[in-house]
Amino acid sequence: MEINEIKVEIRKHHVTPGLNVLDLVIDANGEQIRRQTQHQDTDKAFEKFVKDITKVAQELANARIE
Repeated sequence: MEINEIKVEIRKHHVTPGLNVLDLVIDANGEQIRRQTQHQDTDKAFEKFVKDITKVAQELANARIE
């Protein structure tokens, strides 16, 4: 497995209330994805993504190296 960079950044849009900015950078296992997207607070797919990525982050934070 080759991992060069994995970055997920979610922040509120600095000008437009109710809008979120998603920066997604993945350079791992031959996949190279670099995207920035904008989503409204009510975007159901965005809400699900945030819940899923939060769950993954919590699992990784609790994982132990064996």
